[in-house]
Amino acid sequence: MQQLLRGLHAHAWPVRYLHTRYAALEKWLILRRAFPAERLPLPDFLGIGAPKAGTTWLYQNLLAHPDIYFPRYKEQHYFDRHYDASLLLYASRYWRGRGKVKGDITPAYSILPVERIRFIRRIMPGVRLIYILRNPIERAWSEAMHNLLRKDHKRQLEQVPPDEIIATLNSEAVVRRSEYLTNLDNWLSVFPSEQLYITFYERIQAEPRALLQDVFAHIGVRADVDWAAFSADLEFNANPRTAIPPQCLALLQERYCPLIEQLHERFGAPVASWRCSPG
Repeated sequence: MQQLLRGLHAHAWPVRYLHTRYAALEKWLILRRAFPAERLPLPDFLGIGAPKAGTTWLYQNLLAHPDIYFPRYKEQHYFDRHYDASLLLYASRYWRGRGKVKGDITPAYSILPVERIRFIRRIMPGVRLIYILRNPIERAWSEAMHNLLRKDHKRQLEQVPPDEIIATLNSEAVVRRSEYLTNLDNWLSVFPSEQLYITFYERIQAEPRALLQDVFAHIGVRADVDWAAFSADLEFNANPRTAIPPQCLALLQERYCPLIEQLHERFGAPVASWRCSPG
């Protein structure tokens, strides 16, 4: 058995190399309009963020809609982790969804570079985008707790060294995913604003059905659904509630309070409760 596994491993590298080379050629042809990407069964909408802002709740509810199709998993990660794979492979996940409104909810897409966003518009010019915003202090803390307590560990917060918590809060991924204005501006530099639906985490608790009806309208599916099939009032993928230690709270407030003020200038009332010093 070990010899067989070594043999498979020895042949895997050239196969992956050829696949990556093909995928690069495929994208080159797409950008030069020599490959008919518009004929592929690609998603009709993308949930692009933010991580730890209710995207699993959104996925579970959209999955219950009879006119919406998802592949086996919520997060496809094609445009970030698996961009070196063939677009045909990505599209193959959606063949069974022909005739329905097809979706990919991968919150990591929020921080894609602009050239990657341009590629998305090239292959899916009419795709609808959904972005849920959450108080960046709470979002960053929630992601840090997910990484430290749930993702690869079975620990309590008291078991995590303070330096490890601070390092996680300072990590590039956590910081960039809370930089909403930069992320939004990157997407809006490529897509028209009418294709991007922005909503707020608080609505999941305050008016979940109204939020879902807004999303239904945005992606073009009927709103007259049997609500008994949905889980609009449930919370999915929530971390255990943990108070933010004073040292961490001070760090997060120093980093994000100015951003929250900018968000308040842009969005007004929906983010008023986030402000560090209400004015």
